[in-house]
Amino acid sequence: MTFHTKKIKSIQYKDLGNAGFPIETPPDHIRLHSVMLAVAKPRSGKTFFITNLLRMMPFDRIIIVSSTFESNKKMMANLNINDKDVIDPNDPDAIKKIIDIVEGERDDLVKYIEDKRRYKMLMSKISSDNAHFDDDLLMAFYRNGSFEPPQHKWGGRKPTIGVFIDDAQNSKIMGPKLSNLVIKHRHIGTFPDGSRAIGVSLFIAVQNYTSQGNGLPKSIRGNATHLAVWKTGNKKELDLLALEQSGNCEPDIFYNAYNYIFDNPEATAHDFLFVDLAAKDGHSQFRKNYDEFMI
Repeated sequence: MTFHTKKIKSIQYKDLGNAGFPIETPPDHIRLHSVMLAVAKPRSGKTFFITNLLRMMPFDRIIIVSSTFESNKKMMANLNINDKDVIDPNDPDAIKKIIDIVEGERDDLVKYIEDKRRYKMLMSKISSDNAHFDDDLLMAFYRNGSFEPPQHKWGGRKPTIGVFIDDAQNSKIMGPKLSNLVIKHRHIGTFPDGSRAIGVSLFIAVQNYTSQGNGLPKSIRGNATHLAVWKTGNKKELDLLALEQSGNCEPDIFYNAYNYIFDNPEATAHDFLFVDLAAKDGHSQFRKNYDEFMI
């Protein structure tokens, strides 16, 4: 039996939601929000790569979840990390603290928008004749002998927030709460009017791709938008990587890209294959060391 289709003209689809990758990034960089997984043995360069990527991307605030932040402090010096944005991966409230930070930013912005409305109302009353003034409204904006408009640290826009989870392989954070954060990463910090949530982009550095050895569960792997993969001697892990990307590229193409980098006699221990599962128009899905498109 052979099928054909007939278009139903009365049915029309419209984009009714918020964009999946709403944050503008530099032309040659990846989309945000993202869930990036960096998989490599120790001292391969995972932290070096991610800290440089965070530095180059338009993040307003970066949260570090790591037990080795102090030893990497020099490497992360250019990221302007606030001390209260460093979280211990063994803290049972680590995920809650991340969410609280994002929702705190949401609350600040909601308050700013309301204060702008109230300030505009106050200025309108001041310019009118015989206006009745509410003392609370007057005092809310009276500073230094004059009425000052409300201020917001990000200029009234939604901040872009990144979360770097590093050296957390065997810590308490690697569990169901992290999986839930990964699944909902774009929807953290929602607004009452239904506009785009603040959300977070997650960068997770691990030694093992699979859930064995307290690595990555399938719920996290399946929501990854980007992968950075260093050379591995674990054939089963490599086969799983290729299989789980089969919805985006054929396994043979993945192996060809992987072998192109690592079968090269000039390859170093710090080289890696970068896989972009949400590539911008005109971008290759594969990169070598992030800074070279593979054509």
